Amino acid sequence: MSVRGVGTMSSQAFRPVQHDGWKICHGQPLEHPQQTPTKPAKLDPMFQNRLSWYLGVSAYWFASSFKWFMALLLIPAKVNAIVPVGQQNSTWGMIVAIGALEATVGPALMGYLSDRTSTKWGRRRPWLLSGAVLTAVACFLLGSAQSVGALIFGYLLLQISDDIATGPYSALIPENVPPQHRGRASGIMGMLNFSAQICAAILIIAGTILSIDHFILFIFLGGLNVACALIVCKCAQEAPNPEVTAGKFSFGIWVDTWRSANFRWVWFTRFLTSLGFYVMTTFGQNYLKDSVKTFSPLPASVTEGTSGPLIAALAIMVLISITGIIGATVGGKLADKIGRRKVIRGAGMILFAVLVPFSLIPVYQVMLGLALIFGIGYGAYASADWALVSDVLPEGADFGKDMGIWQSSIALPQLFNGMIGVGIDAGNRAQPGAGYTFAFMMSAVFFLLGSLLIIKIKIDKGGIPGADVETLPGSSYPRTPAD
Repeated sequence: MSVRGVGTMSSQAFRPVQHDGWKICHGQPLEHPQQTPTKPAKLDPMFQNRLSWYLGVSAYWFASSFKWFMALLLIPAKVNAIVPVGQQNSTWGMIVAIGALEATVGPALMGYLSDRTSTKWGRRRPWLLSGAVLTAVACFLLGSAQSVGALIFGYLLLQISDDIATGPYSALIPENVPPQHRGRASGIMGMLNFSAQICAAILIIAGTILSIDHFILFIFLGGLNVACALIVCKCAQEAPNPEVTAGKFSFGIWVDTWRSANFRWVWFTRFLTSLGFYVMTTFGQNYLKDSVKTFSPLPASVTEGTSGPLIAALAIMVLISITGIIGATVGGKLADKIGRRKVIRGAGMILFAVLVPFSLIPVYQVMLGLALIFGIGYGAYASADWALVSDVLPEGADFGKDMGIWQSSIALPQLFNGMIGVGIDAGNRAQPGAGYTFAFMMSAVFFLLGSLLIIKIKIDKGGIPGADVETLPGSSYPRTPAD
């Protein structure tokens, strides 16, 4: 559920400087003097530095964010209606973990296959459209599910279809947008993500008030994904029958990406922040139901009954999304000016500072205020993080595969949701609310570590791998001197 990229080198010439038998090119990896310099990847002529182009090519991120926002709210409500009281967190956590198990390998596999695809419609677009159609099928199944087994099957299909679409699609922007514009591209993508969440929240609130069946909402969701995929296919004019430059299958290509210490740190820090984020989003609605219980200043007529926690959670997420748009827009611009790491560190500190009182003070009015601050921090983090991974991922022909490997840092944390859900239920049985407090405090720690460890990534002020990054002889994969 999620955001990924591979950076391409700028095509401008760099002046080499000799140093200890290596040729150092300021702004690109070091080259060994005996090796033939690798020609920098050419940016696709489809790139246009226009707002309309960014919006059109990023349209499916709007659909993907819309989809997961609704799924993470509507499916728990279905679970709560099916399973006995006291088992909701365990069951929902198990469903998420099963889907995450597939999502740890799915994006990389689909990206790998798209790297080796050549059709008259290009390399990425056929996968995107196929995944969007399969998403519509998954939404139909989820909307009509009446048992835990049906929910598991529908959710797993939703994950598979998302990987088919977004694994290859996530390569589209980073492999075509120049480094100096990646902050802007990331900010616009973040803006679309948060805008989608606001629109999805409005739809769910309207559906709850008007008593619209969830099946109808899921059908709309599937149609939206297909429509946005068609918009991307129209705007992203890939070259027909592209030459396949990626190599044949070998287990070595799955290892090469991990040779970069930069990549390893980018992956691990994103893993930590994703773990913190999914703890909140997966169990936040039940936290409101079990610990907060009253949702003033929201009208009692809206929050009464079983739909109350859902409406209360939506209100918090709408506030996060509104200020998230501001954070993503400003953070994306700052990432291009002062560097990605500075923005990520500052945003991570904000998230940590917000989550501590969130976990200790189960008062809804306090949570609404914290949500405004959280949105600014998370929006800035998301925009700068996307630009950062675009910069540090290896140069080469396996854009889709490399980005899919990075995406596993977003999917893998969901595997822990089953255990976390069991722990929350056990803690709550020992003392009401204790399980939630411990889980959300751990979430705060994950955000803090994810932002502080970003210093381990060796990049220059502009956020592009530079003179402190080396290339192993015979390989285009960057490594730091620490390797």
